[in-house]
Amino acid sequence: MELIVFYRDRSVQYTYSQKEFSIYAGVSRETIRKYQFEIDVVLQSSLISKWTLDKDAKCRNLQEKILILQCELNKVDKMYVAMRTQYIGILEALLMHSIDIRALVVRSPDALKVEHAYNECVLCNSVVCDELPLG
Repeated sequence: MELIVFYRDRSVQYTYSQKEFSIYAGVSRETIRKYQFEIDVVLQSSLISKWTLDKDAKCRNLQEKILILQCELNKVDKMYVAMRTQYIGILEALLMHSIDIRALVVRSPDALKVEHAYNECVLCNSVVCDELPLG
């Protein structure tokens, strides 16, 4: 509403633009899009016209999000592989020294839930069955 009053004081007809409004409000155009319905209600009640050219900004924003999420996924995958390798190395070292590791490899109820959801073992990526035979 402040922008409308500002333009009226200058005797200029205000035309709503997402870009101008986002700069004025200090938020991203994506945030503006989230609240566009409410903004449209205010614009209609004030009889304000809208500038609707978006120049594929939404598509660019989604592509940027995809790239960010792909980078995060790659990072998490690398961390998972590194942790899995380290865990297996620890178990192998314990086995080489004839230490009973049964307590370390028994799956807790929480681990069983996770493995059941992903249907693979966190150590070897093999398909998980419901029961693990303990020799």
